[in-house]
Order: sequence, then structure tokens, then C-alpha cells
Amino acid sequence: MSDSQPNSDNLRRLIVTTYAKERPAHNEAQSTCSIPDPTEALLLAISPRLEHLETTYFTEFVRQDAYSIRAPIPELSQARHHDAIAMFERNRKVEMILDWVPIRASIAFGRPVRLALFDMDSTLINEEVIDELARSIGKTEAVSAITARAMNGELDFENSLRERVAMLKGVRSDVWEDLKRTVTIAEGAKGLIQGLKKMGVVTGVVSGGFVAMAEWLKEELRLDYAFANHLLTSPSTPTYPYPHLIGTLSPDHPIVTPELKRSTLISLASKHNIPLSETIAVGDGSNDLLMLHAAGLGVAWNAKEKVQERAPMRLNGASLADLLYLFGENAW
Repeated sequence: MSDSQPNSDNLRRLIVTTYAKERPAHNEAQSTCSIPDPTEALLLAISPRLEHLETTYFTEFVRQDAYSIRAPIPELSQARHHDAIAMFERNRKVEMILDWVPIRASIAFGRPVRLALFDMDSTLINEEVIDELARSIGKTEAVSAITARAMNGELDFENSLRERVAMLKGVRSDVWEDLKRTVTIAEGAKGLIQGLKKMGVVTGVVSGGFVAMAEWLKEELRLDYAFANHLLTSPSTPTYPYPHLIGTLSPDHPIVTPELKRSTLISLASKHNIPLSETIAVGDGSNDLLMLHAAGLGVAWNAKEKVQERAPMRLNGASLADLLYLFGENAW
């Protein structure tokens, strides 16, 4: 075959979704957009061989552009750090998500996605559950300090989790019912999951937090799966005259480490015969990074600064529903 003849096997499609950094949580579809064309920056950062195909203006604050390119293709998690893209984002006050999709995909139908896994704490919910548990016995400051360092990647996750869990000894076993009344589901989470379910996507939460809240969230959002850590409890004792947490993790259940988050994504994809290229993972902590990199598209959402730097892609905003734009017009 000559170079002048098309060969779809060598073609890839790049979908670039550009978000204004300052955008409302809810906005209506628009035929125009205030965000400028990112093509010049992409030509410099990715390849001068990019060919622009189409543009859709989802709202005044979100646009999506499709490009085609022949192999070989660059690694997008590295390309997004290119000076040209960094300057475009900084000067135009935007954030971009770059995504390779099959050449058959279009903006109308978006990237193929059949499995979506999410972190729980500070992602699908606004709180860190372990900090809320500590609050109930007056140990918020000590536990929160360790949580912040662990989520930023400064501490080994499993060791820091065991250290924090040990501080929870004496928390009442019925604390979960209180938390279910006070924990808040993140803005846009319900709309995001509803949109994914409408598309037939398998959804789940995989959390380094605790199974009581993960199972509750599964029911609230109608997720398909929930994975989290199990805490051991004790009946009343002379020291604690009420049922309580004993400050240890169950040895009968695996600890949800970064490695387990990644393996959960891979095993669920295999179980449902879904290629990893058709998966998405979303989280905010350093313990999510392995899962984000294993997914077809991994997005750090409102993440810690160091996590945003190391994640495949990142996005900040007021509403998780903004992620639906990644999947095209039919997701709304």
C-alpha cells in the first residue's frame, strides 16, 4: 500500500475536551464558546501531522475538538505537560483533557466507555470518612494530618492507614448511621452516574475508606460494585461500655491498597469482557494513581497538586457531571 492510500489501521483519533477553569456547575448548551481553538498548541505539543476534523461547543465554557493522526502516536500523559499546552492553559485559563479513541468514534458518540470506577472520599463524597470517624472521639487533627500526607503521596498508604485506624479505637460501632446523615454526596455525582448508566456503563466505587459507607454510597448512586476496607468491632467492655471499633482492619478481607485498586479495575474489565481501553477511572489521591494509569482514561478530579502532576489527566471543577462531556453529546 502506498503512503497516499488511507490505512485505517494506522489512524488514531484524538479527542480534546477543553474546560474553562471558572465555569458554573450547571450551564445550558450553546452554539458558541468563549474558549479559543487549541489546535496551534496541540500541533506543537503532539504532532504537526494532526488533522482537525470537527468541533462541538457543549456550553459557553466547554468545547471539544476531534483530530486524526497516523501512527506512531505520542504518550498523552507526557504530552499534556508540554510547554505549548501549559502556556495555552495558563494564558487562556483553561484545562484540557486529551484522549486517544478509535478512529470510528465521533464527538456525537464520544469515547467508548463500558466500565467506570471511582474513588469515594473527596471524590464521590465531599468528606474523608476516616477524618469524620476521628472527629467523633476528638482526634480529628491527628488523623487529618496523616490523611493529608498520605493522599499527597508523602506516606506509604497501607502503613498510614493502619496508623490512623489504630487511633479509631473506641469509636461507637453505630457511628455509620450518624455519618450517613451528615456525609454529603459530591455535586454532580448523581448526574454523572445517571448519565453513565444511561449509556450502559458498569460503575463502581473502590475506596481506601470503609465498606459501611461504600455500600451506602453504592445504594445511593445505584452503582454496580463497592469495594472498601473492613474494620473489626467489639461488644461492650469495661473500658468501652458500648459496641465499638477496636482499631484494627479485618484480616479476612484484603486492604484496598493502590495495587488493589488497579487490580480491581483490571479484574472487573476482564469479568465483563471489557478492554481496558474502554474504561475510565477517577480519583483525587496518590493511592488512585496506579488505577488512573491502568484505565483507558484516568482523570484526577480536584486532586492534590502532586497527584495532578503525576496523573494521566486532571480536571478541577464544581460538578462531577462535567466529566460527561468526555463521552460526547449522547451522554447528556
